Amino acid sequence: METLITFLAIVSFIIGSCIGSFLNVVIYRLPRNLSVNQPRRSFCPNCNYKIPVYLNIPIISWIILRGKCKNCSAKVSIQYLIVEVITGILFLLCWYIYGLTSSGHLQVTYYLVLPGWIFISLLISASIIDYEHQIIPDSINKIGIIFGLLCALFFPVISKSIMGNGHYFGNISNDRIESVFLSIIGGGIGFLIIYIIVVFGKVVFGKKVLSKTTNCKWRIIEGEENPILLYDDQKIRFEDVFFVGTERLVFDTENFNLNGDLVATSKVTVFFDRIVYDNNSVEIADWVSVEGCGNGITYHREAMGFGDVKYMAMIGVFIGWKGVLFTLFMASIVGTIISLPGKIIKGDNALSRIPFGPFLSIGALIWLFFGPELLEWYINLISIGKS
Repeated sequence: METLITFLAIVSFIIGSCIGSFLNVVIYRLPRNLSVNQPRRSFCPNCNYKIPVYLNIPIISWIILRGKCKNCSAKVSIQYLIVEVITGILFLLCWYIYGLTSSGHLQVTYYLVLPGWIFISLLISASIIDYEHQIIPDSINKIGIIFGLLCALFFPVISKSIMGNGHYFGNISNDRIESVFLSIIGGGIGFLIIYIIVVFGKVVFGKKVLSKTTNCKWRIIEGEENPILLYDDQKIRFEDVFFVGTERLVFDTENFNLNGDLVATSKVTVFFDRIVYDNNSVEIADWVSVEGCGNGITYHREAMGFGDVKYMAMIGVFIGWKGVLFTLFMASIVGTIISLPGKIIKGDNALSRIPFGPFLSIGALIWLFFGPELLEWYINLISIGKS
């Protein structure tokens, strides 16, 4: 038995690293509107070299090739290695928590390892995409909600072991109905709470008019660490405007000058990483000179993006309403701890650019692994204090 358990643990890590390799494909292709299935083989983004199977072994290939493409020697981001390692570790941890008892024997909840793995995969892919592109694709949320409901249907013990619930309807004869019902409730509460935060954020932050000056001249120049907006004798650094990536500056204009070319358009929208006008989008790396003359500049800021609303609904379907509340609480704590140093350190840095999605994922993972036990410990602690 001990040999079997060790073997299954090793298999869990290997499966996780292989899934992590696939998640790297999802993370790269999904936000770029590329098919996850076509081409089936991974390729080098620099030279389009189709990577053969023997060079596509998770973790090992990156180490052997020293993080470089075999064909063109272009650097392969260490993110690929990190995603594979983290996925393998989280899969292994999920196996130990739901597959084994404290004495090291198989426990009755071993089949919850599969829903746990699915949930972990969704959290990892959504978090990396949100960090890199400030979006959580709807396809991840939709697939997650479907899988969450299916897991609640086929593995009704999720209601107790993962969601931390007891029976709410007495001696209900069909645990599957109760499990699916609680899954829907969890998703609904997750959606509703974040939706209220988003609406409240629009009311509090809303829309701020920066300039009403007729024929206001503005331009964006390269700063020491990040771009600077100049208008009406005002100077605003991008780091003082863009906090989580959902903010935008809207310029009402008849035309503007982009890299020396005069572009006719009625509205120019500037995000922290791109300029959007009509149906065109220009990445910040392609900016050389940007300036214009218009009749107003409006600053739009939100507490969260609507993608977080749907993302929290997906999380709630898997971990229930208790998990939703715990996730929001832990996400706020972790987000404050991680983001605060980034706010103290002046300049644009990785810590100040993290959106809320990855923090929600961390909170959800903590609940998945330890949440119900932590909640029970806290309730017992309160009970002892009152007695």
